[in-house]
Amino acid sequence: MTQPVGRLHTAISRRIPHLPDAGGPLSGSTSEGAGLSLLFVGDSSVAGVGASHHGEALAGQFSTALAEHTGRPVAWRVLARSGDTVRGITELVSSHAETLDADLVVLSAGTNDALRLRRPSAWRADVTVLVDALRRRLGRPVPVLLVGIPPVHRFGSLPRLVRLSIGGYAMLLDRQLARLGAAHPDLHHLLPGPLPTDTAQFFAVDRFHPSPLGYRAWARLLAASAAGFVSGLAPAPA
Repeated sequence: MTQPVGRLHTAISRRIPHLPDAGGPLSGSTSEGAGLSLLFVGDSSVAGVGASHHGEALAGQFSTALAEHTGRPVAWRVLARSGDTVRGITELVSSHAETLDADLVVLSAGTNDALRLRRPSAWRADVTVLVDALRRRLGRPVPVLLVGIPPVHRFGSLPRLVRLSIGGYAMLLDRQLARLGAAHPDLHHLLPGPLPTDTAQFFAVDRFHPSPLGYRAWARLLAASAAGFVSGLAPAPA
């Protein structure tokens, strides 16, 4: 990271109040019975910053909405670290000591890379390395949902000029996710559609991460987008 980029990231980090990760268990299920197993991997959005527990954060809300769409029980698990870039998340996955298993991976990351102005082509390579690392840990080519980077240009915690410049950069990175999804049938770029970021209830008190209501709105849009892709998946072999 160059000095100017490092100073920008430090200034932004100081401006945003620090909130803890979601508490409680890092795994759960929507109901009993055989169904889909989801592994959520990523940064603070997957870590549930802004929510008190994972049931009301991205993993729990997405799983509940997906179960409604597909009519299948969903078991979920979280592997995340707030503040990490995609490279940091790859290190987290590679060093994770516990056994990982899932029918589907939901990957949500990229905002921290945008804040550090990671070069788009290099970032796309980083995502590819992360997907490969996940599949090595899972022992098979599990499909991956690539969650579109949230609209940083609409985050009220950032000054207007920074918000627009970093938001535009996040869009450049998100286009790389779209290209990966278009190039590989086992990768799916997940776009939620317009998020209600103009409502006061969408954001947590830091005005950067979603509140429980924000996670619910985001997760339900993502689940609706994912339902068609997920419907054809079979559960993992025993």
